[in-house]
Amino acid sequence: MKTKTEFLAQFAFREDGSGLIGVERERFLVDGLGCPIALSKGFLREVNNPRWTYELSACQVEDRTDPKRLREEILAELALNDLAGEEAAKRIGCELRIMEVAPVAMPLTVYPDPRYFEIAKRISEEELRAACRVAGVHIHYGVANMAEALRVYNRLRAHLGYLSHIGDCSHGERLALYRTMAPKSIPPRYKNEDDFYKTACERGFAENPRDCWHLIRISRHGTVECRMFGACETQRVMHLVDVVRRIVEGGRCCYETTW
Repeated sequence: MKTKTEFLAQFAFREDGSGLIGVERERFLVDGLGCPIALSKGFLREVNNPRWTYELSACQVEDRTDPKRLREEILAELALNDLAGEEAAKRIGCELRIMEVAPVAMPLTVYPDPRYFEIAKRISEEELRAACRVAGVHIHYGVANMAEALRVYNRLRAHLGYLSHIGDCSHGERLALYRTMAPKSIPPRYKNEDDFYKTACERGFAENPRDCWHLIRISRHGTVECRMFGACETQRVMHLVDVVRRIVEGGRCCYETTW
């Protein structure tokens, strides 16, 4: 088990990163009938772009933006990603599809990555199917240090119910499936660094912060990451970006919840 110092050293905070926004969007590759198809390896070879990467399901790919401060910069990168992704998908005979929840009878092919093979090996078929069927939008808010990360995390956590509500277009199905694979997905409150480290040890992500499956988490990239939003169109993505920024920088939103 990593010591507290070793654990905290895994987080790449940057002074100049505070307030920057990054977006990750998961999407499915589908055939002409709209059915998910396990072509992510071929898609990534064709798109040949570092802003695109793989997910657990070989039917899914993810695009991401570089950290940006201006809304217009985020929009521009999302548009460039869309263009590159749509062209690459067309060249290999499929298309990118925004689906918050994929059909039950989709392939359960796992992308050939050692970490994902290990995950698939230790979970049940029900959990694997749940993990493969969901697609989301993750919004990262950059922070300068752990003290700021804890403040931003706890502020967003106070609005978890509201954020989950506005990011849901599947009548709760995606989050229900998410809880199947991550039953401890509700983010706990952290009083300080010691509390954060204690939780990491108890919930099994002290060795690797990527193994934290909370709907809000402090990311190793030096951000606080919101993971409760379902896959959606660009206009809705930008609305979610605006809401996250308003909560963090203004401290208030429509209403608060306690968890």
